[in-house]
Amino acid sequence: MTRFSKFNIRLTAIAAAVMSVFAINAQAATATYNPSDNTVDLPIVEVLDGATSNFFSAKLQLVNGNELVLVDAQPIAPAKNVQRNVYDSATTAVHIASVDAGGAEFYAKLRLIPGSNPLRFSLEQLVNNQFESCPDFATPGPIANSCILSGEIRNRNITLTKNTQWILSGGVFIGGDKTENATITINPGTRIVGQQGADYLWVRRGSKILAEGTPDNPIVFTGPLEQAPGEWGGVVLNGFARINGCNEGTAVCEVANEANTEEFAGGNNDNDSSGIMKYVQILFAGFAVRPDEELNGLTLNAVGSGTVLEFIQVHRGLDDGIELFGGTANLKYIVLSSVADDSLDWGLGWRGKAQFVLIKQSVGGPADHGIEADNNPNNPDFVPRSKPVLSNMTVIGSGAVSQSSGALLRRGTGVNIWNSIFTGFQNCLTIDGIATSALVGQAAELSINNSFVNGCPNSFSQSGGATASTADWFNSQTGNKAQDPLLNGFLPAAGSPVLQAGVTLSDNFLKPVSYAGAFRDANDSWTQEWTFPF
Repeated sequence: MTRFSKFNIRLTAIAAAVMSVFAINAQAATATYNPSDNTVDLPIVEVLDGATSNFFSAKLQLVNGNELVLVDAQPIAPAKNVQRNVYDSATTAVHIASVDAGGAEFYAKLRLIPGSNPLRFSLEQLVNNQFESCPDFATPGPIANSCILSGEIRNRNITLTKNTQWILSGGVFIGGDKTENATITINPGTRIVGQQGADYLWVRRGSKILAEGTPDNPIVFTGPLEQAPGEWGGVVLNGFARINGCNEGTAVCEVANEANTEEFAGGNNDNDSSGIMKYVQILFAGFAVRPDEELNGLTLNAVGSGTVLEFIQVHRGLDDGIELFGGTANLKYIVLSSVADDSLDWGLGWRGKAQFVLIKQSVGGPADHGIEADNNPNNPDFVPRSKPVLSNMTVIGSGAVSQSSGALLRRGTGVNIWNSIFTGFQNCLTIDGIATSALVGQAAELSINNSFVNGCPNSFSQSGGATASTADWFNSQTGNKAQDPLLNGFLPAAGSPVLQAGVTLSDNFLKPVSYAGAFRDANDSWTQEWTFPF
């Protein structure tokens, strides 16, 4: 890692040597380094706070050789849809997209020093925005400025930068399983391309992914053509949280992945962290390893609640959008668009939470269920039982797939659904099987409140020998309505009944709300700018 003590020397030398040759590109740069007084001017800084933000102009000054101090900050008008600098209050990272030093431009990542007053930041990265060469963990690729990742990366930390086109070749494994841990850091604006179905990124137990994008520079995982589902594999995270599926009495349950049976997940640490994925697109993924056993866009195996998974889009995946096997992973600000199978799928004891989730199938296109929810296919009463808490979902079907459900609840799953909308499926809600039916009437295990169903030929259905009435289950609980939510696309129109239909839950992860669905109103724009067009 480049230390800040080198920052001053390096940029001063560049400024002196290059100033006479290159004109300053004020439009491309988001910050300017001034060697005369060791300051960095940042005309636009977006300060993120969840899905809301404020904008400032700011000035930093180099001090002590390896730190910057904030010397000025002034509020400015919002400046969306332009390149800018971003401070993420949740991660305390500052992303300077392009600091100009006499015509050469660098990405810089700063980190807030806790307790500093005035605010001070340390330098974590300084990377030339022009391609230089492939690092030693990669090999030169077939096109200009490209590098190939392959095999296992163990016992080291690597960084993928936006100045390089990164190409996956086969399965790329981060760390060994519970040994020789590694961390893969992925900078804002970086693109990672899988060449074919068998190319994928797999983060093993004990290792981490730190993929921190920004609204104006999301991280992109994609296929070579960006035209069809299944152009490459997907992203897989394995963790140490609890999972079910082992024989009774097993002290620590570890379960093989369905697509790659040599890889295991599970442990006894529900607070485990597999890292961060934020402002990330996963496009055109999914690959059939064996019949009915595919890689998903994002697979989370026994991933713990210490993992940050926010502002993630999975678009046009061949299999499921996000599938969770056990664990306690939490999701927030999720877009699952035009997925060819189930958009959100869980089993084997997932007990996490999700809030602000948009599921939008392609009109008339291939798709299955909005949500397919299981506990365990072999024993529906295995523990820990799947029982996530879901709030503020807008689930919109294709309107063309027979027997599809907005939510198919089966195989003994529990779930607590709040403040959500289901529309456009053959069946809005389906309870399947005896094991899930047995949970009806136990509100702590299986509930739905303050939610809407509409626009389905069957608002409610049963299957698989279910002994409970889905309609009675829905209608017996608080705040539910079989009523048109009045959506304009996926946003609530003026006068929509969902605008004041929500309820706030007492939970540290779930944000207070007063509305049902994923969006506050017609102006709620949390999907804009960072997502692939859908």
